[in-house]
Amino acid sequence: MAVQASPSPTARVPMRKIYLLALLELATLGALVTPLVVSLSLKVLQIVPASGKESALGLVTAIGAICAMLANPLFGVLSDRTAGRFGRRRPWIIGGTVAGLGAALVMAFATNLPILIIGWALSQIAYNATLAALSALLADQIPEAQRAKASGIFGAFGFLGLVPAMIVAALFATQLSVVILAMPVFAVAVVAVICIFLNDPPAERNTIPAPSLGGLLTSFFFNPLRVRMFTLVWIQRFAMQFGYTVISTFGLFYLMLRLNMEQSTAAALTSVATLASAALNVLAAFVCGYLASRRGHYGPFIAGSAVLMAASLLLKAFTGDLVVFWVATVLAGLALGVYYAVDLALAMRTLPTGEEGKFLGIFNMAKTLPQSIAPALAPFVVLIGGSDPVAGGDKNYVALYLVAAGAVLLSLVMLPALRPVLGRRNKTESVAAMAEVAA
Repeated sequence: MAVQASPSPTARVPMRKIYLLALLELATLGALVTPLVVSLSLKVLQIVPASGKESALGLVTAIGAICAMLANPLFGVLSDRTAGRFGRRRPWIIGGTVAGLGAALVMAFATNLPILIIGWALSQIAYNATLAALSALLADQIPEAQRAKASGIFGAFGFLGLVPAMIVAALFATQLSVVILAMPVFAVAVVAVICIFLNDPPAERNTIPAPSLGGLLTSFFFNPLRVRMFTLVWIQRFAMQFGYTVISTFGLFYLMLRLNMEQSTAAALTSVATLASAALNVLAAFVCGYLASRRGHYGPFIAGSAVLMAASLLLKAFTGDLVVFWVATVLAGLALGVYYAVDLALAMRTLPTGEEGKFLGIFNMAKTLPQSIAPALAPFVVLIGGSDPVAGGDKNYVALYLVAAGAVLLSLVMLPALRPVLGRRNKTESVAAMAEVAA
């Protein structure tokens, strides 16, 4: 069955509208990221014996990751099928942040691990409902000519969501309830104000399929052959996020193994590197988003980001030097920023009509899945080939970085097949290109 690619709106929107939508992204991700940065760890230490803190935190975050993975496409489908005077996407944007504040209250006052797990699971579900509807709203309202610019701004603001989270954690380190609740309260305030002015026209009821249990249960699945271009873009995002997750997640262990650092020193350096990488993400996403919007062709940005990410992984694979660590950190930060400048815009060129929310939710899974899969696979990969050729020991980190670099470079093989959607087309060419997308 052929799939009709989703047409983009044609009227340009003011840049202030894109920035307002991006501010919603910042507030929502800030509320979601703060617990991962610090407050979940502190809460676990508060309610769980010190001997069980690692396993308890792992359980909480694993369940939360599963909830996030399932919630995004589910609420994408629901927003696709919402008809009412308040619009298709706005009810879910507002409802998600309000529910997120309720979940934060559960976490703040949790007295045992099961309640904390429930609170964090609800938080992931709530904020992913907001993020799914927000991504779909972007596809609904931003024209093709502005989508790369919007993708870059959204990518930058997503990383900027780390900043208020870090500030809150630093200022109120001894007041855990404040750390947990500050960003959710901020998110509700920002969403409430912006949604007053947000234009989200109600859809005609006769054009929206009624929600069904079967439709919701299948919202997590799709036929890759039916949406071939979307599938290739999904795989590319998965590969890039997998590579970055390996670099960021195992930075601490890299410093301890390859540079023989003490844990406290390595942890402090890792925190600085994380902030530096986020700053580079923001810079690259902003600049490349604007450049890609002017060029209209995303191929060089996709290829360049993959090469930079692979170079970062290869540097870490074969060396053990502090300078190399910083060079690899810089390259990875720039790579992900360049990729995020165009990945959302590219995905929006491949969406089936009437299913934008569902497929953008599925697309977001390519970002969240590697964050669970990479740490789960790593213990098995580092056993390949025996000891580490660079630093010795019983964990082969060369193998880990090579596997990640291979996944990133493999994504380049898909570029020729994506040719119909990599470049902006004129009206005549667009008809032919969209036909090829649907084939």
